[in-house]
Amino acid sequence: MKHLLVILTFLYFVNTVSAQPVIKKPGKDPSAIINQPIRNAPGVTKYDFSDVKICIDKPLPTGNLPPRILPPVQRDPKINRDGSISKTSVSQQGLVSEASPYLWAPGETITVAMSTANSTDFIRGKVMQYAKIWELYANIRFAFVSQWSNAMIRVAFVPNHTSWSVTGRSVLLAPRDSATMNFGWFTNTTAETDFSSTITHEFGHVLGFLHEHQSPNSPLEWNLEKTYEYFRVTNNMSQERVNSQVINKFSSSYTNFSAFDRLSIMCYHFPAALLVNGGQDMPYNTQLSEMDKKYAGIWYPAFIPTPTQYGVITTNDDCDSISFKIEYDVVEKYQVEFNLSLGSMNGKKASWWKQIGIPLTNGTETYLEVLNNSLIPSENHTSSQQSIVFNFIDKTRGISFAKAKFLGIHTPLNLRWDLLSALRGGCRVTLQWNRETCQ
Repeated sequence: MKHLLVILTFLYFVNTVSAQPVIKKPGKDPSAIINQPIRNAPGVTKYDFSDVKICIDKPLPTGNLPPRILPPVQRDPKINRDGSISKTSVSQQGLVSEASPYLWAPGETITVAMSTANSTDFIRGKVMQYAKIWELYANIRFAFVSQWSNAMIRVAFVPNHTSWSVTGRSVLLAPRDSATMNFGWFTNTTAETDFSSTITHEFGHVLGFLHEHQSPNSPLEWNLEKTYEYFRVTNNMSQERVNSQVINKFSSSYTNFSAFDRLSIMCYHFPAALLVNGGQDMPYNTQLSEMDKKYAGIWYPAFIPTPTQYGVITTNDDCDSISFKIEYDVVEKYQVEFNLSLGSMNGKKASWWKQIGIPLTNGTETYLEVLNNSLIPSENHTSSQQSIVFNFIDKTRGISFAKAKFLGIHTPLNLRWDLLSALRGGCRVTLQWNRETCQ
């Protein structure tokens, strides 16, 4: 469960969210580093934290944000019981209408520019790749542009072993020539898991998510001596600031939250050595958790929820009858799942070979086939399933149908079902061929 989402007053943010350091996975076991006291040399720190990387969130800029305009959202088309499609009206998005001004509007495009200093095409490509992971679950778009001063998010690559991001729409108040995000340890040889973990985390801050370790429901209990020493060495932080930005939990009066989510991308790895009695080592999360995905969709909804739609289509051939069920948001949002099976009507089972064809953008079709009554048992399968990347489906052409007719000849039917224009990523389409003759 999740998350600390930004619905705080501006004053609360400035006073309490100015910097939230988090331990990043080091090049070697962080517990070993923290537990390793340096020999009794005068004036030398008690623990060696030199190889640990951290994430720091910068203070929010001051000023008044422009109003957040919630755009109209197009409802999903209605699929009638006979399979025909009816357009629906546009509706005002209402789910997040009372949320913080620091949240973006659902459907908004956020422009991002990246500095070429201390970075390579490869590194910048990784930033684009993992930032866009959020687009699969939140109704938001990251558009990468070349002009620094015109971008809302400005990414630097200062090699200082810290990463940070300004939170939410407060980036709009930052000076136009300053960075709003930094990645401080990337090279061309950085591990893929490090790219994934760090970039996805920082762009979570852009959407308004805070560090999960300060959730009101966080179970973490800090070993104060080691925690104070760690942040003093790594970030020159006073005990007061460590209390405010690391140890103290956010007030439930100022944040939206649910049960603590150890697997959240917003919960960076903490070695057990920083916790009371060693505690429980926090996992090194490298991808969005299920709750990350859920809450991204809640606070940045793409569509008004659409109920499952049912009906029956006919092929205008031999009284064929095919029932359909269209479900929404039941599979990964980048794909559509198709299912075909043989059914029955009035006690009579459909049989022999049946096929549907899904048109693809490369001009071909991909097929689902079912068959029974074959003399070769291994050929019989009464159900078929296939998942297709939504962007690979040609929505301008309909689903095709074919079946075995006289003497078992595979015959295309005179039907193109214009369903695909009514679908979106995350749908499941289930077809059951129940009747094949008029008798």
